[in-house]
Amino acid sequence: MSKVKVNCIKSLYPTTKFIFVLCFSIVVIVVSNYHILIGMFLLLNILAISSRSYKIFITTVIKQFTAILIIVIIMQGLFRPGGTILFSFWILSIKLEGLLYGINLALIILNIGSALLLFFHTTPVKDFVFALEYGGLSSKAAFVVLSTLQMFTVLKLKSIVIMNAQKCRGVETEGNIIIRAKAFIPVLLPLILSSIASTEEKALTLEARGFSIETKRSYLTMLEKQKVDRILPKVFIIITVLIIVWRITCLLLK
Repeated sequence: MSKVKVNCIKSLYPTTKFIFVLCFSIVVIVVSNYHILIGMFLLLNILAISSRSYKIFITTVIKQFTAILIIVIIMQGLFRPGGTILFSFWILSIKLEGLLYGINLALIILNIGSALLLFFHTTPVKDFVFALEYGGLSSKAAFVVLSTLQMFTVLKLKSIVIMNAQKCRGVETEGNIIIRAKAFIPVLLPLILSSIASTEEKALTLEARGFSIETKRSYLTMLEKQKVDRILPKVFIIITVLIIVWRITCLLLK
């Protein structure tokens, strides 16, 4: 029998990857240099390729962040003070200083958002919540975290079902902005009501399963920390502290 290849990134303990995301985000904010930020984004791409989830990663990044980043760059170029005007129209003008600041801010948003996307692409939500609970988080707080993380996916699936049902009833849900606005209310109200109904069902299910009983819990799946999961978080924290010290030193010496 052939051995199953274990992905080195996906097999890491959830909190190890989460600490990397936190340290990565801190470094991105502290450094704030677009040359380094581009390099850090390339690092995320390398990690995505190594985790064998690059296609879905880069597709999601393009879909989720392209419009936001363009708006950030344009708004900063228009409204941030600066002396070098690149383009002017009527009372509006795009300044070089604002454009550079907008690109830098967009790269920060891109890096932090991409790091979070890569984390959730390589870490099942239930494993992450289990790791938090195993690390000392209360079961009630863990359930709140799990419900919050799953809420967007559940609402998206429900909205698709409701939109398909409204199409069968003859309601137009596709077309220009006006048609979509008219279809918003017929989709929104059933979504809210179904969410309220499902909340009650969840509460009854949890009580039936003894969720509020204060006893030692057992788990269907177990996650074990390997040696690398004890070393890497310390390495991430040390590197982050060194970069913060370096950045503060550079600012003081200016």
